[in-house]
Parts: sequence; C-alpha cells; structure tokens
Amino acid sequence: MMASLLGTGYFPPIDGGIVYIEDINEHPYRIERMLLQLMQAGVLGRQQALVLGDFSGYRLAPSDNGYDFGAMLAYLRATLPLPVLTGLSFGHIPRRVTIPFGAQGRLVSGSGGFSLTLSNYPTVRRG
Repeated sequence: MMASLLGTGYFPPIDGGIVYIEDINEHPYRIERMLLQLMQAGVLGRQQALVLGDFSGYRLAPSDNGYDFGAMLAYLRATLPLPVLTGLSFGHIPRRVTIPFGAQGRLVSGSGGFSLTLSNYPTVRRG
C-alpha cells in the first residue's frame, strides 16, 4: 500500500518515524523493489528505522535462483539508509503484536536485538 500511495495526497507526510511493513504471499524481489522505490523517493531516508514483520507464504520458482527472504534482507541492510530490523511478530500470523498507528515509539537496537516502547497512542474510551 505504501508504494502505491507514493506521490498521491494520501501518502502520510511522516518524518523521523519507524516504518513497519509486512505482507503475505509476496516474493522477496517484489518487496525489495517497493522498498527501493520508497528509498529513491526519499521516504526511507527521512525515517529512523524499518521493521519487517511476517513475510511468509511466498514460493520461490527455479528462476529466482535462490533469491529468498534472507538474501533480500542482506541486500536491503547493505543498501537502505536506515537500520532494517526483523523479529517483531506482526502480520498475518496467529500470534502477533498490535502496533498502533500514530503512537510515539522508542526503538533501541544493538547486537543482541532490539526493544520497542510505544506510548501516547489513541484509545477508545468506554463509558
């Protein structure tokens, strides 16, 4: 959705954010292409980090020459102008975290992994 909204009035004007993406049944080279489009448009260069969730369900073809998610991840980490993190369980999976849009986030990463703290996100008041 982000790549398809690029250049329209619907693309959110966010600077200094944390970008979270996930997809299902999408080939790694297509994910790479969409992220490179966001990079070339200057979007990713204005963000603090990219967090990749679940990208399961794709099937490699012989013509993919083994270019799987791991190979794509290595290329993105070497190419994109921001940290690319994995390991946060969100997306089309049974056990997942909820990431509220518009929350304030603090992401700290290091060689042992990363921690994410979210605050000031909108909630529904009961009453």
